[in-house]
Amino acid sequence: MAKREIIRNTVRIGSMASAGLLAAGLTAAPALATPTDAADGRLVRTASGPVLGSVGAEVREFDGIPYAAPPVGPLRWTAPRPVTPWSQPRNATKPGPVCAQLPYNKPVGSAVSEDCLTLNVTTPRGASAARPVMVFLHGGDLTSGSGSQFEPRRMAAQGDVVVVTVNYRLGIFGFFGHAGLPGSGTFGLQDQQAALRWIRRNAAAFGGDARNVTLFGQSAGAISTCGQLTSPAAKGLYDKVIIQSASCGSYTPTLMPGRQAPATTATDKWRPLAAVDAQGGALARDLGCADEATAIACLRGLPTDRLLPHTEEFSSGAYGTPTLPVDPETAIRTGRFAHVPTVIGHTRDEGRMVTAALVNPAIGGAPMTEQRYVRLTDQAYGTRAAEVRRHYPPSAYAAAGEQWAPALAWAAIETDRTTVCPVLRDADALARRTPVHAYEFADPNAPTWTAFPEGFPAGASHISDLTYLFDVNRPDGTPVTLDSAQRGLAGTMIGYWTAFARAGAPAADGAPAWKAYAPGDGPVQTLAPARIGTVDDATEHQCAFWKTAE
Repeated sequence: MAKREIIRNTVRIGSMASAGLLAAGLTAAPALATPTDAADGRLVRTASGPVLGSVGAEVREFDGIPYAAPPVGPLRWTAPRPVTPWSQPRNATKPGPVCAQLPYNKPVGSAVSEDCLTLNVTTPRGASAARPVMVFLHGGDLTSGSGSQFEPRRMAAQGDVVVVTVNYRLGIFGFFGHAGLPGSGTFGLQDQQAALRWIRRNAAAFGGDARNVTLFGQSAGAISTCGQLTSPAAKGLYDKVIIQSASCGSYTPTLMPGRQAPATTATDKWRPLAAVDAQGGALARDLGCADEATAIACLRGLPTDRLLPHTEEFSSGAYGTPTLPVDPETAIRTGRFAHVPTVIGHTRDEGRMVTAALVNPAIGGAPMTEQRYVRLTDQAYGTRAAEVRRHYPPSAYAAAGEQWAPALAWAAIETDRTTVCPVLRDADALARRTPVHAYEFADPNAPTWTAFPEGFPAGASHISDLTYLFDVNRPDGTPVTLDSAQRGLAGTMIGYWTAFARAGAPAADGAPAWKAYAPGDGPVQTLAPARIGTVDDATEHQCAFWKTAE
């Protein structure tokens, strides 16, 4: 079972009822403005036209604003084009459709469409033209998710910042490639750049400082942020970056069952253009568009739902392109990236989310016995498997319960090898050329976003940190809640994140100082309700072993 399939299954339980039909697209009708709308801040005039949002006690919100023309019909698989301006106030009180994707990871009740290139702006009440701007790129394996899943009211109000969440083309619509197709494999990245250009032009209208933009993202959004950090086309569109829960390299070797390490697999987040084009050419032939001269026109003529079953086959950005001349991992190692202040980090138990799905009977999982643990590590590591098991014996995790010990050992392998140690390697490479601050989110009781088996110790699993920065609903629509101690940590984290956006160094009132990262030495800031301070991250996650095991 591939990693993407497992992640999909973890959220499928609560989201099947929200599948719905593909929406026709953006159909926002003009809104009726009153003389008081401009006075209370509901009416904002952008370079494309006026928008009419909503005003709350602490923030103003403007949702579903198009930043590029609909990428449909002849514009499918083209670079984003400028939006057609409008003259009457546009209703900006609801998010636009989520970008075309399979139903498992979209918000309940939301429409789905290829016509989806919109963004959402949340800004504090009160006049200003100089607030920092924070632009968030959502995760979802580059095949799912949406900006509207993450509500940034707390961040905007507490941090006195403008927060923008972005939709960008996903899967087959964002990362499809075909020989001779301009922009092959990079349309989603180009969308993100179009959104950043829109933000540069329009930040001041929402009280933001266009010269102080922080780009941040989690998981696939962090991977995208790495792409923008190394893309010449993104130069000058942002001033700082935050990379959460992903490295700038690939997920190779993957640690999922049946995969052999260190074989290259389709889980690579960056692939050569030729490989992406070849995959697109093969699909075109399978879909009856075999003639090279007419293949793209033929594919553009197919309905969305004919292409959507193949969307997860295209979840990697292409390098060797004008957007990404070099794969980001190489670019980071060799200094070919924007030398801007950076925060980079991970959760302490990243791998537990996927591992929980492996053992969750509600979605077809099976118990992780010691025998299964041995079999899976043999599959993944071959002759090195026994050595891996000596470093990760199930007995080391028995305190959480004997039934979970082998699964937690497997999750620790995935956490350390797949995320933490690659993130620290990136921190080393980045810190040689630009200021870096590194962190580990470590709340052992963090609320989960996806389905976990009853009793499974989730720890600080993948995605759990986002519930401290944003108000988040699970895919089934239920809200994620925090207790009082967790709300205190959330306030500190928002303080760190927004102070970094303001001045390039994370700090929070009453919180411990966060020291800059030095290559090879750290320190890494641990973030938990019971403790905020430094941690020896590389030792905790056995990175010296993984360096020799490669």
